[in-house]
Amino acid sequence: MTLKKLLLLLFVTITVSGFAAEPTATTLKLYGYVGNDFFFNSRQNVEMVDGVIQLFPKPIELSAGADKNTTAQAEMLSINTRLGVDITGAPICGAKSSGKVEADFAGFGTSYYVFRIRQAYVKLNWSSTELLVGQTWHPFFGSVVPSTFSANAGAPFQPFNRSPQVRLKQNLSKQLTFTFSALYEMQYASQGPAGTTNAYLKNAMIPELFAGFENKTSSWTNGIGVDLKTIKPDANSITSFSAVAYSQYVKGKLQLKGKAIYGQNLSDQLMLGGYGVSQFSADSTKAVKYTNFNNASGWINAVYGSKIQVGVLVGISKNLGTNNDLAVSSGKKFANYGYGFYDNSALNPALKKTDTGYYGQQVLDCLYRINPQISYNLPNFRIGLEYDYTSASYGTIQRNGTAINPYSVDNHRILASIMYIF
Repeated sequence: MTLKKLLLLLFVTITVSGFAAEPTATTLKLYGYVGNDFFFNSRQNVEMVDGVIQLFPKPIELSAGADKNTTAQAEMLSINTRLGVDITGAPICGAKSSGKVEADFAGFGTSYYVFRIRQAYVKLNWSSTELLVGQTWHPFFGSVVPSTFSANAGAPFQPFNRSPQVRLKQNLSKQLTFTFSALYEMQYASQGPAGTTNAYLKNAMIPELFAGFENKTSSWTNGIGVDLKTIKPDANSITSFSAVAYSQYVKGKLQLKGKAIYGQNLSDQLMLGGYGVSQFSADSTKAVKYTNFNNASGWINAVYGSKIQVGVLVGISKNLGTNNDLAVSSGKKFANYGYGFYDNSALNPALKKTDTGYYGQQVLDCLYRINPQISYNLPNFRIGLEYDYTSASYGTIQRNGTAINPYSVDNHRILASIMYIF
């Protein structure tokens, strides 16, 4: 037999064997929804994804003597449409194997909105241990989340973040689990001198670390967790500590949920606060040391019903100031990074001079929200109406990071949503 015939026979044998082989155990399950949102805001807001994710109303900003942020807005968007695939496969190293790829159309690009990754991970499950590697929700987002029509899911009172991570979950009993995660930033990143970028965490060389416990029964879910994050905005680094506690009760048609967060520098979670410069160089131009802003946030959520469902969310967030006094730069300004800081001479002129003797810099002092909703639900269809009242209190920032002479601005938001679910 010639070499040519031998190779041809080998190719045919491999091809036929491939077709005759047993099918793999891999299965794919498609899921998602087509979502359309119409919303109205009575005031300009700090927002993401063209207003689909609304955070809080902007402060007074004068233009020709009038507050330009009182301009109302209305829009309809379909970008809150989601597509995902759940994957199950053959056992690996004695563990059940699975994975997930989930995407939506809320990414930004040269063609305006683009397809983007939400979640992408592989998961291995042994009898009492689970290992997840890939991008999914941050542990602070967790298993207890407000029921809202808005895509913000309760932010900035509720942490909102998906991150690449390695997560280990260990069952300590039938009801109690321990979770440890090492995380990096991608789409949701820290803020700093160079803007919003994941480079600060990359340059620190240390992943963000989370550890927590969760106890779950047929009706109750209760948990606590702590988080440690170090970022390096320039030649200097800053370490932040945060903690979370949550509870949920579900019985029949009734759902009661709540979460409390003590946070330092959680701008990557779309939450208020961040960090500032506590010491400048001798010429007051470069940062030498940073200090965290401390923030306390919490929410409660009650939901009742199934086919017709009603609910209400109440949230509050409070700026607790900094660990150390803020320093003043050569430009006679504070340098702060995160959500809720404003430096503009056109801001509310009624604010008085502080102990630093400088005008124009404001900080969001307190934020609260009341959010009732009603929905009509079928197996593959959901339509709902949501009203969101959010009030923000701004004041002149002090050296200790707190605010004086506060004033309030309010936003009234109406959201109508329709979903086809598959």
